[in-house]
Formats: sequence, C-alpha cells, structure tokens
Amino acid sequence: MGNLFGSLSSTAAAMRAFERALATTQSNVVNINTPGYAKQRQDFIADRFDPARSIIGGVSPAPLTNYRDRYSEANVQRRNSEAGFQDQREASLSSIATLFPVTDGAGIPSAINNFLNSISQLTVAPNDASSRQVVLDRAGDVATSFQTTASQLQAERGNTQNSIRSTVDQINAIAATIQELNVSRRNGVDGGTDPGTDAKLYASLEELSKLVDFQAIEAPDGSMSVYLGGQSLLVIGNRRYELSTDVVNDQARIVDSDGGEITNLLHGGKVAALVDVYNNKLPSYLSDLDTLASQFADQVNQTLAQGIDQNGNAPTQDLFSYQSGLGAAYTFQVNALSTDQLALAGANQPGGNANAIALTQLAQGRFIQDQTFQQYYGTVAGRVGRDLSNAQGASQVQGDLLLQAKELRASVQGVSLDEEASLLIQYQRSYQASAQLFKTINEMTQTILNIFN
Repeated sequence: MGNLFGSLSSTAAAMRAFERALATTQSNVVNINTPGYAKQRQDFIADRFDPARSIIGGVSPAPLTNYRDRYSEANVQRRNSEAGFQDQREASLSSIATLFPVTDGAGIPSAINNFLNSISQLTVAPNDASSRQVVLDRAGDVATSFQTTASQLQAERGNTQNSIRSTVDQINAIAATIQELNVSRRNGVDGGTDPGTDAKLYASLEELSKLVDFQAIEAPDGSMSVYLGGQSLLVIGNRRYELSTDVVNDQARIVDSDGGEITNLLHGGKVAALVDVYNNKLPSYLSDLDTLASQFADQVNQTLAQGIDQNGNAPTQDLFSYQSGLGAAYTFQVNALSTDQLALAGANQPGGNANAIALTQLAQGRFIQDQTFQQYYGTVAGRVGRDLSNAQGASQVQGDLLLQAKELRASVQGVSLDEEASLLIQYQRSYQASAQLFKTINEMTQTILNIFN
C-alpha cells in the first residue's frame, strides 16, 4: 500500500515537472520577439530508484537553464557601439556636406566667379556707373555666401552640442533603468534568473551600447556593473553615477559624477561621434572656410589699394573687411563704398582699367597652399565629401558586422519555433503519460481501499 501511495506522489511530481517544462516552452514562444530575451529550458533530474528500500524514483525539475551567451552579448554590444559611432558620423557629415556645394552656380565658388566676372566687364568700360554698381552687388553676394555658410556651420555646432546633451541624458536614463533592474535581480527569489527581468536588462545594455562603449560585468548576486570606456563607473549594484557635459575652451567634454573628464575614454557609440564632430570636424571646416575668406578679402583689398578711384584718389577704405577673432567667414562684409570709390585705374592712369585687369588676374593666382581660390574651395569641399564617403563605407561595414553578431547570438540563444514545437509535443505526451499513470494508480488505490472497507 505504501508503494502505491509513493508511486502516486512520484507521478504527481513528474506531472508538475512536465507542467513547468510546458510553461517554459510556451514562454519562449510568446517572447520570441521580445528585445533582450534569451530562450529558457526546463531540464529534469532523475530521482533515486531503489525498490528494495521502497525508493521508487521519478522525475524532478532541475534549475531553469538560461541560454544567455555572455560572449555573444558582449560581441553584439561592441559591434553596436562601433555601428552607432559610424551611423552618427555619417548622419552629421551628410548634413554638413550640403553646405559645401560643388555644382555650377551654387555656393561660395559661384559668388567669387560672379564677382570676378563683373570686374571683367569693367576692363572694357571701367567708368560705367551701372557696371560699377554690379561689382558692388556681386561683392555683397560674396559676403553673404561666406556669412551664410559660416552661420550654417555654427548652427551645426549648436545642434551637435544639443545632441550631445540629449545623448548624455539618454545614457543617464538607461543607467537608471539598469540600476532598478539590478535591485530586482538582487532581491529576486530565483537568484536573478527571472526571464523577464533578464530580458529587460540585456535590452537596456544593448540600447546603451548604441550610445556609448562600455564593459559590463555581472556580479554573483545577478547585478550588472557598467564601466564606460572600460574604466569609468556608470552603474554598480544599486548605485549609479550620472554623466554631464560642458564646453571648455570651445571643446565639448563628457564629465563623470566627480567632475572628472572622461571624453578621451569614449571611442564608440553615438556620443563619441558627436563629440568628434563638435571638437574636430566642424572647427576644421570652419578654419578652412576662414582661410579662404581672409585670403580672398586680403588679395582683393591689396590689389585695390594699388590703384586710384574715378576721382584720381588713392582708396582710403577697403572693399572687404572681417574680424579674425570672431571668424573671417562669419564676419565677412562689404564696406560702404560708392561706385566712384572703386580703385579700378592704375596709379598713373586716371580713368584707366589697369587695376581692373589686375583684379581679374586674381582668379588664376595661387594664394592658398599653391592653389587658386576655386581649387582651394574644391579641396575643402572634397575633404568634406571624402569624410562623408568614408563614414558611409564604415557605417555599411559596421552594420554588416553587427548583423552577423546578432545572427550568431540568435543561433545560440534565440528561440526557434520548430525546436519549441518539437519540445512542446514531447512534454505534452510525457505529461499525458504521467497523467494516465496517475489515474491508473489512483484507481488501484481506490480499489484496494474499497476492498478493505
């Protein structure tokens, strides 16, 4: 009689074990598209079997197996950081590249060409008032073109700075989420293996890796420590350390909770790309633009200074002016000259066109790095284009590598519907068999009890 009751208990335990396996399989199927989810598996332990001692064996559930692969996760996070950096660099440079047009009739080169062409008209009729006014108008177009391009580049810097702040805020928000999940995993009765909490944690880490590169280390209690750039602590256990950003000496900085700069520790993710664009790319392009603006203004002004105006006087005011300290291109402007004040005649040729001819020859002069104004602009625009092309190529490569890393991770810890369907059938049949055995033993027990009664 004791063996019957023992068998009944053992069969009921087996049913519970298979029931847990069915629930785990169903959870896998339900969460197949849940971000950060790794498949779970309910394994079994064979209970001891020793009939001589009335130990009748059976099946018990083993601890739930999590198929999370740490290497695959770290690989995805690393690739995600690299892809995030290149994607952001491509996006930023795409916006900047539109400010340096190379098509005919557009941008700074067109304005310079039109200005020099308007002077060419005066080599034929140097004292024509309407033609002189056209020169002043075209000079205004040059100034506007330089100012507009410089202003747009400065606006890009402002937008980039705002994006840095926004990205740092996102990093802090994700850090807060990881902190909360650490507390949940520490306090969890299952030792931090709850599939839902586990999925949220790794989804948060993957989201964070798009923004910044880091190293994540799991503690024995299930909590996750996150080190930015592998060194600066962001989250540990139930504590987090917020980041901030500021600008010092016109350079954007990422600062830790103690006020220490960690900018140089960050080499991946969106925030590193934004800092690079703000600190390096945009200032470099602005510097090149200032060089072109100042050299063009200086050469035109110097040439005009060698001639005389319609009244036979040497010029007392430059045509162009700028403020180097605030940016030559940004402050480029035309001074208030009247048409008769343009010094287009040679010093010894009142009413002549010698200086107008000298001005037209500026188009062929190699004043900047042994290049003409147009060639130098082409070099600058070409560098912006190459930077964008390199970023696009790198973005494509890193995107492919990220896809491969995710596919590798999925092959290890992803949910396969075919596999889950096969296991579901096995568990269902095992449960049904146990249920049938339970029914049979129960009927036998009831029959014996009825006999005794």
